[in-house]
Amino acid sequence: MKNCVGFDIGNHAIHIAVNKGGKIVRSITERLPEGLVQTGRITSTEAMTEVLRDLKRANHLGVRRASLVLPATLCYCRRFNVAAMTKKQLMFNLPYDFHDFITDDKSNYFFDYAIVDYIKDDNGNISEFDVIAAATRKDIVADYSRMFSKAGFKLVTLIPEELSYVNLFRMVSSKPHRHGILDIGHNAVRLFLFIGDRFESVRVVDYGCNALDAVIAEHFGVEGKFLPATYRETNFENANELPGCRSIYSAMALEIRKAINFYRFNGGGNLEHLHCCGGGVKNAALMETLRANLPLKLTDLSEFFGDSSDSDSPLIAAAAGSTLQ
Repeated sequence: MKNCVGFDIGNHAIHIAVNKGGKIVRSITERLPEGLVQTGRITSTEAMTEVLRDLKRANHLGVRRASLVLPATLCYCRRFNVAAMTKKQLMFNLPYDFHDFITDDKSNYFFDYAIVDYIKDDNGNISEFDVIAAATRKDIVADYSRMFSKAGFKLVTLIPEELSYVNLFRMVSSKPHRHGILDIGHNAVRLFLFIGDRFESVRVVDYGCNALDAVIAEHFGVEGKFLPATYRETNFENANELPGCRSIYSAMALEIRKAINFYRFNGGGNLEHLHCCGGGVKNAALMETLRANLPLKLTDLSEFFGDSSDSDSPLIAAAAGSTLQ
């Protein structure tokens, strides 16, 4: 496997994973300038190019090949069944399987797919494909490719977050059990559900670490996004123990529990455990509340990174998975 640097550009920070010889050997997380990324969209490609260039130089990133995790706001990813057909026919039909999502000219999009499973009829013949497919605009791909090129990288892979996690599970030969990845991010909490390394679905909880920052900002009388986030990340004067924060932890736990129950009641079955990632993992008070209120074991990501696991490993899971494509 060729060496690669994986990037996951969030609304609050950029997460980087360095893959050498098929192993994640280094993780880097840096906060982004305020307002540079909003709801997954980069507001200035010129400014982001400078950020990438500075990170490359400061961290001595000698690997040129790069992979990028595409946020849900910039791509569509869905799983569905189609009648068995040739590869050429499947590629021809893919745009029509996104008709509920894409309303403009489908020629403006790139489409790709992977076959999850082959479904057989009563005679043992393959009658359907279980497919996971993705679509993203061509101009977005061109913008990112140009931006990374100017920063000294060659962008070789763009991948939805769901498939990055699939790659992580494949790396450890995950057994076919029901489990999930709980991404406690800045703007939301997302629960990705899997059977082994097979992606099932995702549920979004509209509580993120930014809700905690709002409570902290009001309590300490500070403005902007940078300082409240710093207070949260360092637990400045026990900021994470504020009653308002505790209330949000409980609300998060309740909504995550609802998502787990919804999955089970709709035929998904019982989950065995959740792998936790995202910036919220570093909030001890939040994780204590989740462990006390969720009916599942919450695990870290050490099984994915082994000896290379460090304090930033929960932050770079998606970036790491993108390098394994």
